[in-house]
Amino acid sequence: MERRAILKYTAYATGAALSAPLISSLLVGCQSEVATAKAAEGLAFFSGPQMELVKQVANLILPKTDSPSATEVGVHDMIDHMVGNVYSEQERNNYKSGFEALATLLSKAKGEDLVGMVTQLNNGEAALPEAARKAFTSLKQQTIAYYLSSKEIGMNYLSYLPVPGDYEACISVEEAGGKAWAL
Repeated sequence: MERRAILKYTAYATGAALSAPLISSLLVGCQSEVATAKAAEGLAFFSGPQMELVKQVANLILPKTDSPSATEVGVHDMIDHMVGNVYSEQERNNYKSGFEALATLLSKAKGEDLVGMVTQLNNGEAALPEAARKAFTSLKQQTIAYYLSSKEIGMNYLSYLPVPGDYEACISVEEAGGKAWAL
């Protein structure tokens, strides 16, 4: 078999494997009343107040600097979509219980206290509840991953080459345009 044919079939198999969860989430016909109400709000998983908390925390993790903030590129919407439509029922339940622990902890903090609490969570303070720390770590990882893979950041703030050219293994960042490469 030729190398091109192997690459072609590998690409087809990878595309099918990655597309299956997304396609299955689109084919769900029956929804509960809660899911229907959230769909009317445009939310797949979080309630309105929970989404506000996700936005606040995401913007504390990645605030606006010379690049857009997390919510300006839609990270919060992607988190809601992925948890609500792609995660399995068990994964959603686990995420929900962790997020509720995080929300309970953060509901006690406002303004500067919220920044301090998020800093403590980021530093892994042992005095904070384990479930809240794990939920924060998960939210932080999602925020960073979806931020870096957003179209706005990939095309305008990272080096982006939609059709790669020749492979050059050992080049400096300056030779790559002075920026890290988008995924």
